[in-house]
Amino acid sequence: MAVLESAAALARLEQLLVDSSEGRGQLALVQGGLACGKTELLYALTQRASASGALVLSATCSRDEGDLQAGLIDQLFQGADLPEQVTARVEELVTPRTVEEGHSGDAPCAVQLPDARVVHEICGILLELARKRPLVIAVDDVQFADSASLQFLLYVLRRMRSARILMVLTEWERPHPGHPAFRAEITRRPYHEIRLGPLSRDDVEHLVTDLLGGHSHPSLASGIHDLTGGNAVLARALVDDFTRADRTHAGTVQDDDSSPVVGFAFGQATLACLHRWGTELLDTARAVAVLGDHADPELIGQLMQVRRYDVDRFLHTLGSAGLLLNGRFRHQVAERVVLGTLSRGERSAMHLRAAELLYESGAEASAVACQLIAADPVMEPWMVPVLRAAADQALARDDVAVAVRCLESALPVVDRGERLALTAALARALWRVNPSAAARYMPALQAAVEQGSLPARDVVTVARWAMWNGDGEAVARSLRAVPGTAALDDARLVVELRLAFQWYYGSERGQFPDSVGGRGAGSDPWNRATNRLAAVWKHREPDVAVDSAEQILQSCQLGDSTLEVISSALLVLVVGNRLDRATWWCEQFIDEAARRGAVTWQAVLSSVRAAITLRQGRIVLAAEQAEHALHMMAPQSWGVLIGYPLSTLVSACTPMGRYEAAAEALRYEVPEAMFGTLDGLRYLHARGHYYLATDRVLAAISDFERCGRLMREWSLDLASMVPWRSDLAEAHLRLGRTASARDLVNQQLAQATATDDRTRGISLRVLAAASDLPQRPALLRRSVEHLEASGDRVELARALKELSQVHQQLGELDRARLLARRATQETKACHSGPQPSCPSPPEPLRPSPPVTAPGRQQRPDGDGPVLSDAQRRVADLAALGHTNQEISRKLYITVSTVEQHLTRVFRKLGVTSREALPLSLTEVP
Repeated sequence: MAVLESAAALARLEQLLVDSSEGRGQLALVQGGLACGKTELLYALTQRASASGALVLSATCSRDEGDLQAGLIDQLFQGADLPEQVTARVEELVTPRTVEEGHSGDAPCAVQLPDARVVHEICGILLELARKRPLVIAVDDVQFADSASLQFLLYVLRRMRSARILMVLTEWERPHPGHPAFRAEITRRPYHEIRLGPLSRDDVEHLVTDLLGGHSHPSLASGIHDLTGGNAVLARALVDDFTRADRTHAGTVQDDDSSPVVGFAFGQATLACLHRWGTELLDTARAVAVLGDHADPELIGQLMQVRRYDVDRFLHTLGSAGLLLNGRFRHQVAERVVLGTLSRGERSAMHLRAAELLYESGAEASAVACQLIAADPVMEPWMVPVLRAAADQALARDDVAVAVRCLESALPVVDRGERLALTAALARALWRVNPSAAARYMPALQAAVEQGSLPARDVVTVARWAMWNGDGEAVARSLRAVPGTAALDDARLVVELRLAFQWYYGSERGQFPDSVGGRGAGSDPWNRATNRLAAVWKHREPDVAVDSAEQILQSCQLGDSTLEVISSALLVLVVGNRLDRATWWCEQFIDEAARRGAVTWQAVLSSVRAAITLRQGRIVLAAEQAEHALHMMAPQSWGVLIGYPLSTLVSACTPMGRYEAAAEALRYEVPEAMFGTLDGLRYLHARGHYYLATDRVLAAISDFERCGRLMREWSLDLASMVPWRSDLAEAHLRLGRTASARDLVNQQLAQATATDDRTRGISLRVLAAASDLPQRPALLRRSVEHLEASGDRVELARALKELSQVHQQLGELDRARLLARRATQETKACHSGPQPSCPSPPEPLRPSPPVTAPGRQQRPDGDGPVLSDAQRRVADLAALGHTNQEISRKLYITVSTVEQHLTRVFRKLGVTSREALPLSLTEVP
């Protein structure tokens, strides 16, 4: 028998109604799965029959009334539009006494009413009614009918062949009918079987259109069909959820509202479907919900303690009803509401039994652990290794929440030695997403460090935590404990510890024990890379240090123990003025941290990215990035590192004149221990400039002097990190102390390396301010050259502005205007938004590409270079006011060659004088 759609089934029943009206009695047996629309079909038929003038006698059977004998007969006659004398006569014939005395069993064939006259007279009443008008007897869910009523239906069926009667019975399609004897009896005679399947997509679309007031919405209907499998009850519930979700406007559904909303109505409809079919289907659904992705028929049967054959039947029924798809719930809401039908004790017991079954079947530890966590059982010995293995698997796939739950579940029942290992693993996992949550596990680990009972990896965890929080004593204790552990043979572990120390403190300050390094560490490539990286803090071999940083970044994987390693290497690239490389690497690691959901990694690396952006002079973007990083974690989670995003934010807001925003950032409470780290230096430097910009000169001097004192004490007097001498010199100039300012700047110039263009550029600018007017142009031109090479556009704009003012004071107004325009352009660049990220890494560090000012290699339209490299160099120097002789000396070419280059430059650019030379490529027509 083919499965019919509801429209075709209704048309067939209507034809049977016509046939029966002509005196040919008809029986139709409508079958279908759960919520396939049998009731709706029967209702539609009775409406059509009533409209055509037929008399309709209808009844709906219920599981709860299955033992109420003759209940169906009562419904048929009480609910119809019958003359009062007919209803009264039936009530006289069918009484509790006559039914009870005649009841002899559940089989309808065995039921005998006490007087055949009773059944005969009731049947006669029906036949008499059918002579006057067509009669429709409609019984829904006949499988729940009482046996006495079934006997009555059989009696009528035997006598209606030539009567104008249509009998329509609906029943659930099940492998084992509820009343097999009754079904066998009715199918002996001619009958029409109609099978209903789930609603088709077209049916669902018509249903949705009707329920939404005639508004056609095919995409919504398609989504509802996918979530319900054509279950009419669930489809109606989804439409209800959709309309309740405020997805309409002015009474009509909007065209872009195409996604179903799965909410309360859907969940309740799911439960209604399951309760209608009895406990076996609900129990099966519960087992599926408990087992989740591991809900195969064999495990479901073991969990329910029923036969595999029965499980297959139940799963088929649930699948046919649209509740399951491939043995799984179609939506999590359905799974949640089914689990909600279990009491806390029942649910715990089922999860525990599921865990045991999965463990015995050899399932993955993560699957068993999920059941154990849900059960919250009393721990047994076999459970702890499972939870530990599941935690490792969860961390490998970056599911920190599951890993933490596994470790926390196992922690209370293990012995002391294993408890320390689990505690360390738990601290590392929590640290990845919320460092403050990891704090409660640290005291036990710190105590174990003092007792010497902690393995190397966990000692390093404690050391990193102590550095994070600026606990110098705990850092020292941890470092002293390292040589007595297996770390002596683990060069990589020692490297991670040393680089973490450098990230927080810069140089090792003599506090890192010489014994930490291990046997053969000197020949280990990681140890050699670390030694070369440390050279940047000792004012030597900066190129070697940045090359080593690049190698570390290429070889290092982002992980719990490598965050500081990566950050330290990025910092060295910044100090070495490799800003493009630092930017590219930082973005790669931020993207990876975001993919892996590691909030702590994202926050720290984002603060590094903001500092790099600030170093490039893009202050608006740097402020946005610093604020974003700062808000990724609560202030108490940052430890001493809170100084990093705060200092960037203050340093970015100050030159923009956003003094209130800078002051707001400075109101954050910072730990005093921060001032013993590099972040303290950054913070003092940023706060000093804020004080200087807001005319609090003495406060600025205090911060700058404190920077200098700390850096000298730590043997970290590195101007590329914090140029405190030029900062202090600017403050002295505000007080008229020109000689002191000049001495400070000269000291900084003497210290700066030849490759540190930024420090030299800043120093020369301040030195010009401390010099006589005739000396200032040359000093400022040199400052501009260095700052152009450094890439710091904020400092470049300041130098250009001061050079413009000097030329104005000297009466060179044309040159002053050009420089002022260039300074304005650089200032605008500082306030620009984000630039497109490069899809591929910049050129490798070696050989280093020539450093030029941003955007000065090609035309803006991308048509290629306007000038040759040699012409560009000459034009740049001439535009800054250098004479031909000065250009000759700087570029080691003859004056004649300079003149030839300038002649060609004038011709190519269409200018007639040096004063008309553009100071930026954006001015080239």
